[in-house]
Amino acid sequence: LCSEFPNFAKPQNVVRQLIDRLHRQKHTLRKLIFYFILTVVILAIPVLLFGILNTMVSLKYETENITDCVSLVTGQDLCLTIKIMEFIIAFCILIIIGLFVYKKRLLKLN
Repeated sequence: LCSEFPNFAKPQNVVRQLIDRLHRQKHTLRKLIFYFILTVVILAIPVLLFGILNTMVSLKYETENITDCVSLVTGQDLCLTIKIMEFIIAFCILIIIGLFVYKKRLLKLN
């Protein structure tokens, strides 16, 4: 029986195979999470840019003067909204840079 199934002849071989399988699954899960975060952050940037553009249009047509920031229609501070979206874009860029700089460390097999 042991000669037919040499990999399963010894219990330590079975344990070693299970450990190797778990390491591969852990690496696959890390890779999946890494690329999911990268994709979400990259896709967020054009959406935020569109939001800034949309808010600038609102700033032009919903205020009396170009220096005013509060919308006459909604009462919302449009300049603050633009600044928040700019901050989020900068944060997304930092996340992208960080993911690429630490890619090997984040995706290491151990």
